[in-house]
Amino acid sequence: MRNGTKRKMRRWIGAVALSATVGACVVYWPNAMAADKATSGVQTSTGHLLVDVTVTGADGKPVTGLSPFDFQIADNGRPEKLLAMQTGGLALSGSKTPAEMVIVLDAVNCTWEKMQLERQDVEEFLRRRGGRLPVPTRIVMLTDTQMTIPPHATEDGNALAQYIQRTPNPVHSLRFQAGYYGEMDRAMWSMDQMNKLARFESAQPGRKLVVWISHGWHPLSRDYLAMSKEDLQRDFELDETLTDNLLMARITLDSIDPILDLPGENLDYYQAFVKPVKKYEQVDTPDLMLQVLARHTGGLVLNQSTDIQGEIEQAMGTLKSWYTLVYSPTKTSDPNAFHAISVSLSNTPGAVVHAPIGYYANPH
Repeated sequence: MRNGTKRKMRRWIGAVALSATVGACVVYWPNAMAADKATSGVQTSTGHLLVDVTVTGADGKPVTGLSPFDFQIADNGRPEKLLAMQTGGLALSGSKTPAEMVIVLDAVNCTWEKMQLERQDVEEFLRRRGGRLPVPTRIVMLTDTQMTIPPHATEDGNALAQYIQRTPNPVHSLRFQAGYYGEMDRAMWSMDQMNKLARFESAQPGRKLVVWISHGWHPLSRDYLAMSKEDLQRDFELDETLTDNLLMARITLDSIDPILDLPGENLDYYQAFVKPVKKYEQVDTPDLMLQVLARHTGGLVLNQSTDIQGEIEQAMGTLKSWYTLVYSPTKTSDPNAFHAISVSLSNTPGAVVHAPIGYYANPH
């Protein structure tokens, strides 16, 4: 990991708290925390860590009305004191909720023909409800040569649909090498752009739902005997960086894969790699799959349908209600850099908590 990123992460672990923008939220916190002013979307001087979670019932619908006393949180198995809880969501009355949706149209990992169909579906989604979106939204275009991020999110779905129409569907201009190393180039480019998006969003207030429409990069499992120590360390540091930057930016990443006609495709393959990697000797390339990264943020993997509009609606539905939990991680002498975050509920049978899987406190 680059030295600048290391320094940033050390500051972050001791300096993360709620954004100063609260909007339509119910907030539970001590007066001392309420008075703390944020220096950016995720940093203050208080030394706290925040975790955005969604709770769903057995029917898959959001569970609302929970209080701080309903939650238990643990860091690497150690119970932590919940210092604050913010309740937010589109279902709350009042002013605008501090959240935005980002729809990424990934032309890098998609054929020209498939991307054309995806663009049409997204345009139709944006024009629903008379073109008025319930949450501020950005359309991010990812191509072989650049990622285009609009400076402002908007609820004007018609304007976003027109933006897609005005932007040509790109052909692949970057000549990736053939075979294994060509797929590696494609994957590394995609993840580098995801990092750039996370850095951009870390400067924006509130929670973000990033809906990444893509088949994702190839899961390229490799023979450990053919991997050097430097290869393993590089991939581990990339996993650290992506995991931490997404959490820093308060991003929940949802993966929508509308491609179902690939022969021999195993749509559940990613699940074998969801368990977090704790040291570089354990890393393998599939640990960096788009679907795995989505699950690590507490996001959804939607790959069983070609109904892109319906899946975007499903993803957006998670913004109806969520909870932001704040705690101060207990410092330990544990040499393990990875810190697992565990959030559980009391007195809510059958409920499921969707939360980030953890963070790397001492990135190498």
